[in-house]
Amino acid sequence: MCRVPEPAGQQESLPRAVTELVPAGLIHRMHQHVPAPGYGPGPDWLLRVPNLVRELLDTWGLTVSGAARHGYAALVLPVDGADRPAVLKVAWPHPEARDEHRTLRTWAGRGAVQLLAADPARWAVLIERLETRDLNGPPVGVLESCEEIGRLAAVLDRPAPPWLTMRASDHLERLVADIDALRSGEQAGTLPRRLLDRSRGLALELAAEPDIDAHLVHADLHQENVLWRPEPGEWVAIDPQAMAADPAWVVAPALWNRWADTVAAHDPRRHLNLRLEVLCEAAGVDPDRARAFAEVRIVRNAVWDVQEEVAGLADKLTRHITIIKAMQPA
Repeated sequence: MCRVPEPAGQQESLPRAVTELVPAGLIHRMHQHVPAPGYGPGPDWLLRVPNLVRELLDTWGLTVSGAARHGYAALVLPVDGADRPAVLKVAWPHPEARDEHRTLRTWAGRGAVQLLAADPARWAVLIERLETRDLNGPPVGVLESCEEIGRLAAVLDRPAPPWLTMRASDHLERLVADIDALRSGEQAGTLPRRLLDRSRGLALELAAEPDIDAHLVHADLHQENVLWRPEPGEWVAIDPQAMAADPAWVVAPALWNRWADTVAAHDPRRHLNLRLEVLCEAAGVDPDRARAFAEVRIVRNAVWDVQEEVAGLADKLTRHITIIKAMQPA
């Protein structure tokens, strides 16, 4: 495995136009991410970002009005010049961001950040500016955060439009293939075989369901992806990873996040199931189906982490396995 350069070295190797614009955290992530087939590497995209931003500011008549921030794989800039305070988001091209502008247009600001303009060729969106507070900690309790996420999942629920490029059935079929490769490869034994066998069967069963791809789902609806809209005063979703899936697909990210609350719980299994049940009640989702989808989604994350030999792998696998076991029958 190639060693990822340290952040300081990453910045020194880039032009000043990049380092003065892009936060160090995003530079580091772009050197870590492995591009999907057909997509360019993060460091190459970083070199294009200054020109992309200049072109977008000019096209939309905007000026930067605050410090740059970043998401998991996107540069985020507060801007003025639109009809209201806005945010310019420029994403590193990757499959999960491909349908963001269409999804936000479909939701039209109801339960989600409002789209003001989009430039799909540059992987850019102009969106309303929200407050930066989220559901990831006090004063919002962990169960309250799950209730809000469940409420938003219900508001955002739509029939899956034909343009969606990511489908749960495809996702599950790839998981089965990756499990097979893991079990027969050099990393066999990294995850318990019984866990992989159970998840493989469950993934095949769920992928074969006739309505598995019937709904538009925010596949990354967790506590950090919900921000406060001051007028009229409500929580709304951001950063949609749009997927055609079952509504129960939405639950898993809310279990993975706010992990300190799980660690502090007297009984992590009960704590995680209580989170799930609160979210499902607010979303109108069957808890048993949510457990099944959460189990295969967390196994998906675990297999990815093993394949990529991510930093802190042992700790991440402990977290994954804790959630997986909590979702299984006692």
